[in-house]
Amino acid sequence: MKVEIESETGRHVVEIEERDGGLLAQVDGRSYELRIFTPEPGVYTLLFGPQVIEARVEGNAQAGFVTVTVRERAWHLRVRDRRYRRRASEAGSEGRVALTARMPGKVVRLLAEVGSSVRAGQGILVLEAMKMQNEVRAPKSGRLAEVYVREGQTVGAGELLAVIE
Repeated sequence: MKVEIESETGRHVVEIEERDGGLLAQVDGRSYELRIFTPEPGVYTLLFGPQVIEARVEGNAQAGFVTVTVRERAWHLRVRDRRYRRRASEAGSEGRVALTARMPGKVVRLLAEVGSSVRAGQGILVLEAMKMQNEVRAPKSGRLAEVYVREGQTVGAGELLAVIE
């Protein structure tokens, strides 16, 4: 299985393969051999060499968003199965495109106004999550039809932010 994971620290390609009763995980080309146990739903015990790591996972990877907590540190992740990722040329430029929050956070700044023309890659707003500011960019060129948030507003993962048409 090959997925793309996006976090506050960047984008990573993860490939997981079952091997000899365990897992071989490749993260950005680096290999890790793991054994994984699930003592209860949403809790995973990972054996990585002599290390034992407990991870709590909340959310739904199939819906695209999870929060992983290890030793009281939480990571908000967006997960995309690469098999279903469309190439930019296939994505098309017609129709409305909804921009959603990749992770919970606070809207720090709006960078474009409703009705304005935007081009692909242009910043629409800035979302702060875990003390890091992330620019939400237009996935296509068009017109900013609607903005559903205001500066200072707190949003949840997956929440609708704006629409481009």
